[in-house]
Amino acid sequence: MKSIKIIAAGLLVMPCAISFLAKAAEAQDWRKQFPKFRYGVQAVETQAAALTRYKGFGAYVKQKLGIELELFLSAEYAGVIQAIGAKQLDVMDMGASGYAAAHVETKGAVEPLVVPTNPDGTIGYYAVAFVRADSPYKSLDDLKGKIWAWVEPNSASGYLFPLVGFRNKGLIPEKHFGKVVFSGGHEQSIIGVLDRAYDGAITWTNDIEKHTRGGLHMMLSRKVLDIKDIRIIWVSEVIPNPVIAVRSDLPAPMKADLKAMFLNMHKDNPEVFREVVRGDSQGYREVKHEVYQIAVDLRNQLAKERRSR
Repeated sequence: MKSIKIIAAGLLVMPCAISFLAKAAEAQDWRKQFPKFRYGVQAVETQAAALTRYKGFGAYVKQKLGIELELFLSAEYAGVIQAIGAKQLDVMDMGASGYAAAHVETKGAVEPLVVPTNPDGTIGYYAVAFVRADSPYKSLDDLKGKIWAWVEPNSASGYLFPLVGFRNKGLIPEKHFGKVVFSGGHEQSIIGVLDRAYDGAITWTNDIEKHTRGGLHMMLSRKVLDIKDIRIIWVSEVIPNPVIAVRSDLPAPMKADLKAMFLNMHKDNPEVFREVVRGDSQGYREVKHEVYQIAVDLRNQLAKERRSR
């Protein structure tokens, strides 16, 4: 005879029912343990623009999860990476390189949840090097001895992938350009080129002709940039789209609820969804760590090179 257990209500419950009730209780309890949606985002635009972008997201989180949004906007990727490593954040929206850094620094204590698709359903984008359209520069070779701006050391499109791409074609930035700086953000890089502070810089886009998502799209949609003002002179290989990642130690029911919220956002609230994904998209889809292993490998490669110098 199978064992039975008496619970508070005085009912006799078989083990399978006990398991079901335990899971149901766990699903209810995660909100007590995590009364706020602690969400870290590296602002790839000005902080004011980012705050406007996420204005409706807080109401959406409250509606879907019943908890308040606590948005952590960092001017630097490292801020979000350090915060999730210290368990001050539970969820982060980062590029491939930022996710890779968090995965390495936390020894695998973060994992991908969902990734936004492009309008055609793909999940990749490109780093693009650009100059002013009225400049004489038509290629990276023309920028020899000029001022070049990366975005940030933890940026996938703003540093990691194009750096490796440049090296693969025999261009060593520190030797090729006259001066190399970090602008601090994609918007800062674009404005810096327009204002002639930099001769060339890097940013990102999902489509080198339509720019329906990405750094260029955000500037174009706010009419801060006219695409005719710049010239793209180099395009990277495909980079995995930025990812929504979570701490691995979060309760399984919480991860499931978060995933469902993101996966349904494009249908539940298209306006909020468009702001959060920064442009056009078919919706979020589930994604595994393997998609971002290339970024982890590249970061480890660069770290090994630095140690060997």
